[in-house]
Amino acid sequence: MPDTFEEPTQAAELAVFERKSLSLDAAAAAGLPGRFESFCMGGLRASMTTADQYGFLNAIEGVTDQSVEFLPDVLRRFPDPRQPAIVATFPSLELIDWLLDEGYEPAPARPITYLRPGHDFSMAKMSAERWQIREVSTKGETMAFLDLLEAGYAETSDVGALIRAEHALPIIRGFIASRNDQPLAAAAMSLHATGAVIGGACTLPTARGTGAQRALLAHRLQLVETLGMPLAAATAASGTPSIRTLTKLGFTIVERTAWRFNR
Repeated sequence: MPDTFEEPTQAAELAVFERKSLSLDAAAAAGLPGRFESFCMGGLRASMTTADQYGFLNAIEGVTDQSVEFLPDVLRRFPDPRQPAIVATFPSLELIDWLLDEGYEPAPARPITYLRPGHDFSMAKMSAERWQIREVSTKGETMAFLDLLEAGYAETSDVGALIRAEHALPIIRGFIASRNDQPLAAAAMSLHATGAVIGGACTLPTARGTGAQRALLAHRLQLVETLGMPLAAATAASGTPSIRTLTKLGFTIVERTAWRFNR
């Protein structure tokens, strides 16, 4: 099968969606407010929550000229069909016109990134050598990892609870970066059929800008290559330090278009 630009992008999207689905299941199991659900229909991938504080998770991905015919059926499963962001990775001009005619308007892009094994990480490896990086393996280390994530993200209690629920899952592999035996940053990774998801990373405010995340990223990428995964995938907001770090390490950045209903 020919290797096209769309194929690794789709593999990355499928891996990230599986990770997101696991996160929603974990939130439901933890008893967080509202209902959490993910499902697929006709090539569309939907993530749904009902509590307002988690509304940013509502999305329908995979919208194409072919799958758009299933969009009305998927939207009917949402309590409010205006809630979800519509994500179209490579929209045709015809699809863009259809979205505009239906009352959607462009929203901030939702980048997805991927990297296939074989890149030279020598500079990143040098950065990693200046840090003590360990994978958490005990219950005590897991609790320290979760506490570090929550402190680094400094989110509201609702979002903090969501972060803890997701990263407590057995499938999530957690890593801690320390300097002088002091834990300063944390990052996570999960393995899926179509690729590894490099997701969940934060640094304590006093250690930001010191290269901790670059070191953690290099460590995880080496592990991805060792495990023989087809690619590493990650999401990050446009213009952030995270997206710049991913770019420097050779990740392909796909600026997926997003749309919001505005009628």
